[in-house]
Amino acid sequence: MAKYRVLSLDGGGSWALIEVMALIDLYGGDTTGHQVLADFDLAAANSGGSIVLGALIENMTLTAILNFFLSEAARKSVFVERVHLPYTPKYETEQKLVGLQAALPLRGRASLKSAAEEILCTSTGKPVHLIIAGFDYDRARSRFFRSAPASGPEWGEGSPTLVQVTEAIHASTNAPVLFFDKPAELPSEPGKRYWDGGITGCNNPVLAGVTEAIVLGAAPDSIVALALGTGTVVRPPAPAGAAPSSIYAPVEDPGFVHDLEKMASSIVDDPPDAATFVAHVMTGGSPGLPAPVDSRIVRMNPMISPILAADGSYSLPSGLDEDAFNTLANLAMDAVEQAEVLAIQNFASLWLQDKVSNQPIRMDASLKPELGPGVYSQAKAAWLAVRG
Repeated sequence: MAKYRVLSLDGGGSWALIEVMALIDLYGGDTTGHQVLADFDLAAANSGGSIVLGALIENMTLTAILNFFLSEAARKSVFVERVHLPYTPKYETEQKLVGLQAALPLRGRASLKSAAEEILCTSTGKPVHLIIAGFDYDRARSRFFRSAPASGPEWGEGSPTLVQVTEAIHASTNAPVLFFDKPAELPSEPGKRYWDGGITGCNNPVLAGVTEAIVLGAAPDSIVALALGTGTVVRPPAPAGAAPSSIYAPVEDPGFVHDLEKMASSIVDDPPDAATFVAHVMTGGSPGLPAPVDSRIVRMNPMISPILAADGSYSLPSGLDEDAFNTLANLAMDAVEQAEVLAIQNFASLWLQDKVSNQPIRMDASLKPELGPGVYSQAKAAWLAVRG
């Protein structure tokens, strides 16, 4: 059975450089965006991942995409700061679209449909199917910007979009409340307004990608998905009597300001973490796969978490002291300062060396993997085994 390959790119602002570093490890830095996308039938992205997808559509090399994320000037052309008070929006929505258009000058103003038609899947010769997630502010509903129809008698109408590549990215990257000052407005769709697609539960868009593949006619057990993440903080509760440490989940007092911040940032947590497991179930689970691979969904996502030893104790990952670990655990997804981004790059490098845990599809309360690879090298081997 021919494999139907899905590439899924999580949201996460500047942390999306982690996805680019994983792609460089898989394909090499000189590989162009079109060469990467041609390896897949479908690519789904949200927020920071949609910026990566836009750069792939632009046909930048992977090294050039990484350099964009590592450039403070480039980041700040998209995350344009405004004068703000604490707990008010940090960035100007309108200037974000200007920055995206400048970053993607060749194909950024093309429609998503025409951009996809340039990129032919190597296994089928058909244009890669593109999806970018957004949230319709006025209708309070999810909005998927598609490059082509995904519809049928059994599924209803999944219409393609007429908006430009940068407009779809603009909608998808518009994180609310603490980040951008107002909903994104698209010149191609006057009167419509959008917030970040993470509000729809699609910060990890793998479930949207798998669902779309089935609607497009792919057999569930033919679908394989590479779900690239942007890092996640997972800390166990402190054991009774344990000394205070940043490796344990903090116990925080509820309150309006704190809860507002927590809810505003929750779009990058669950249900995105649950999406990979649901996609695993939808694609048939483990049967029929070569051991030790246990899923058609391969999750590559570094965890900011302690390392679980055989005796049940926890320690800091190799290469991170407590200050560095605590900094990462408290670093917002909109990190734009150079020192912050370099810390993310170092963290990703440790993950690629198996010094930092990989997020499995499922794990128990102690952080022990139950399903899916627990380190990057295992995830890479699993993807090479299932991709066909």
